[in-house]
Amino acid sequence: MSAQPLIKIALTDDHPIVIEGIRNLLLQQAGLKVMATYTNGSDLLAGLQQTLPDILLLDIHLPDMTGNEIVRIISKLYPELQIIALTSVDNVFDVKDMMQNGCSGYLLKSSPLPMLVDAINRVYNGEQFVAPNLKEQLVESLLRNNTAKPSNLKLTQREETLLTLLSEGKTNNEIAAKLFLSHRTIENNRLSLYQKLGVRNTASLIKVALQKGLIQ
Repeated sequence: MSAQPLIKIALTDDHPIVIEGIRNLLLQQAGLKVMATYTNGSDLLAGLQQTLPDILLLDIHLPDMTGNEIVRIISKLYPELQIIALTSVDNVFDVKDMMQNGCSGYLLKSSPLPMLVDAINRVYNGEQFVAPNLKEQLVESLLRNNTAKPSNLKLTQREETLLTLLSEGKTNNEIAAKLFLSHRTIENNRLSLYQKLGVRNTASLIKVALQKGLIQ
């Protein structure tokens, strides 16, 4: 009987205490080895050039890069590396976007340890894994999008301001500085706009906003 393969894992999160907690939990599991940890996207990409794990557990909101940016880069450079989004964000839009851009799994940090271990093993063996409650929301969202178009859009004042600034070509960092908000807050509001208008990128966002008269 052959021995169980050792699954090498890298963990990326901008909170060291989260990294330490997850690493300590995984160290107790047979067949899993946390070989590297990173707190931002730049260090992660640099580290992957030196050592490539089997599975990457990735927080989708890092200080210097978005999860989608990282996934697209990794999928192109290291197609054999399997990525599981491990996040506190339970937004269906994020689930769809991350999976479409190259993630093999999507899991919440509040998930029980057995579910995380199960997700790692399934993804390692070529399957996809989405937390059951998120999968239900995902199916409902897909059904809803197939039968209805967005109507009676209600944007918050901050979303309206963000939409105007995006239409002027401002970057997230420029907008964050102008509004005295964090990069993460701007990113979350931008993703909220994507969801409300049913788009996946800024170019489509501006196009739809013009069509609906939300910007001039």
